[in-house]
Amino acid sequence: MTEQKHNILIVDDEENILNSLTRSLKRDGYRIIRSLSAERALPILEAQPVTVVISDYKMPSMNGIEFLSLVRQKHPEIIRIMLTGFADIESIIASINKGEVYRFITKPWDDEELRFVIQDAVRHYEIIEENKRLQKLTQLQNKELRDLNAKLELKVQERTREIKELYTALERNFFDFIRVFVNLLQLKSPYLGGRAKRVASLSKRFAERLKLSHDEILNIEIAALLQDIGTLGFPEEILKKRESQLDQVEKAIMEQHPLLGQSALQHIDKLCPVALLIRYHHERYDRLGYPDNIGGSKIPLGSRIIAIVDYFDNLINPYEAQHRYSIERALYEIEREKGKRFDPELVDEFIALLREGTYNEFGTNTIEIDIDELEEGMILASDIRTRKGLLLIAKGEVINASHIKKIQNFHSIDPVVTKITIRKN
Repeated sequence: MTEQKHNILIVDDEENILNSLTRSLKRDGYRIIRSLSAERALPILEAQPVTVVISDYKMPSMNGIEFLSLVRQKHPEIIRIMLTGFADIESIIASINKGEVYRFITKPWDDEELRFVIQDAVRHYEIIEENKRLQKLTQLQNKELRDLNAKLELKVQERTREIKELYTALERNFFDFIRVFVNLLQLKSPYLGGRAKRVASLSKRFAERLKLSHDEILNIEIAALLQDIGTLGFPEEILKKRESQLDQVEKAIMEQHPLLGQSALQHIDKLCPVALLIRYHHERYDRLGYPDNIGGSKIPLGSRIIAIVDYFDNLINPYEAQHRYSIERALYEIEREKGKRFDPELVDEFIALLREGTYNEFGTNTIEIDIDELEEGMILASDIRTRKGLLLIAKGEVINASHIKKIQNFHSIDPVVTKITIRKN
């Protein structure tokens, strides 16, 4: 029994043939429509949907070849089957050429073989219709993606104009200018702002370990700070997800952010090298990254450094605390990606850097939590301030019940917008 009730149109000038075919096919749940001539069948096709047409070859006035040829022209989606008692090779060739017949059934037919042919034809029809549906869905999603990209591009253009205006005013103090970018990101997402600062600190230390030049280290630090500037116009729900959790459309959107980040910065001469590092920070050593699918040493060294540090920080300081990895587990995951996601030599250097204890000052002895995760006995590793800058509790304090109550009370009036950093025991 088919899941969908398909209409099967049978056309034959002999009533007994129509009756026999109807009996054979009706038990499979099809809705059978009958016609004693091709001329009467044509209006039926205009009036209602039909999945399969079975037409006799030899009929008066209009034969099966002529009829199925018209069906093909007007309703190409309908599956066409020829019923014939003739083994005439010329009629078969004509049916194929003019009517593009799907199958032939000879008289007399075997009922089981007939049912199998119709079931196969219905499945073929369903596959074609499903492909059409998926094509329409793909076209719709592509249009939505184009519209979203157009909106994002407008937002990037707006941000670029703002950035150029700010650059003129802050040209004398380059790091003040960089802080403006970071503040924009912090306003969009306090989590991304905090992560940018952590990744920049550790990327700088990593670059120093590799004995890179002062300018290279500076560009890497700034690129790490601004790596997610291209996400400014993205919905918050996309930013919360890890790469493996994104659907096809969300993934396509996220893969635009290195290009959008580069676009936002490349018109500022001093930031052109930084813009290039941002463009390539999601490329992979095995050429399976984005946006350009380059690999190996073709990826700029600074981008390869940031990629490792960013991946590490995303594991130990995820958006949601329950998904947090331990330091050792994170290093294990990074080592597994040697030669695939990451440069093997840089992975070895990075692991050595962390195991020498150099990272302690940047966060291996601290974790970030939300307000509702605060517990008595925790030690603050940084000040807790509200959005307006009011200091609630200073760094180094041991959290007690009154502290938690105070934070909760102020949070309802003047929110604490950043995560809270505490020391690990």
